[in-house]
Amino acid sequence: MAGWRDHWRAVVASDVSTRDGLGWEFSSQRLDLDSWAVFREDGGSFPVFSAQRWSSDLPKPRDLRAMTEEAVADLLAAAGLPDHVGWLTRNIAAGLMMASLDIESWEGEEWALESDDDEQATAWATPADRRTPFDWLRARTSQGQAQITTYQDDGVFGLNFIPLQDCRLPALPEGERRPRQDLPLATGRISHVEIVYDTTVDGGAGPGLVTEALLRSKDRSTLLIAAEAYSGNEWCLYDESIVALTDPASADALDWLPERTRWQPATANGYNSQT
Repeated sequence: MAGWRDHWRAVVASDVSTRDGLGWEFSSQRLDLDSWAVFREDGGSFPVFSAQRWSSDLPKPRDLRAMTEEAVADLLAAAGLPDHVGWLTRNIAAGLMMASLDIESWEGEEWALESDDDEQATAWATPADRRTPFDWLRARTSQGQAQITTYQDDGVFGLNFIPLQDCRLPALPEGERRPRQDLPLATGRISHVEIVYDTTVDGGAGPGLVTEALLRSKDRSTLLIAAEAYSGNEWCLYDESIVALTDPASADALDWLPERTRWQPATANGYNSQT
């Protein structure tokens, strides 16, 4: 059976002048054009994986997934981060694959900020809160859909890009949750995605936790964080919901429990190839 190497070339890539890390750069053998890159940034407190598309001439989804998973597996191993089962590799790769999408709209099920003793919502997030918690999110695209939930690693929760089943959007609010459609998150051509693999988190069995994802389109960026709102003033990291921020920079100014470790998103630039 033909594999992705029959049509695509891969080289090790880095740009030591602007970035501290290592990556894979993919180009078409037919057109000799850079098409896709997967990078591991090591300049902060933990690795940040990124994917970037440089042209619309992307590999077929099956090949792109295989390429991305192979790159992520290699970059994890090179950093001494074991993934014996392979699920973390597939999860990080699935998140990075969102950089290949053209998103038409977002929907999801929103969690209330506060509720009464009967578990009925009494307060929902407003724009002034600058962050909104969701049980799950789904991006609808011309290529299908991409769904995001959370996964549990012992006592902590991270972002899950490969859920086992489709989530159902209810017609009406149910207790502490309500359906949301046409969410103001990044739409259009997603060209760059960054995935935080936080190796400093305590309470998990694995070497790290997928804690944040930054999606960039031409006109808008969205930051997703694995966290939960215990109230309008208490937001806990590594918990079982997805907090969406339409202004990613605001995450650094907001209060989190425990204190959130800041990281510097990479600029969407190229890499200097090395064989």
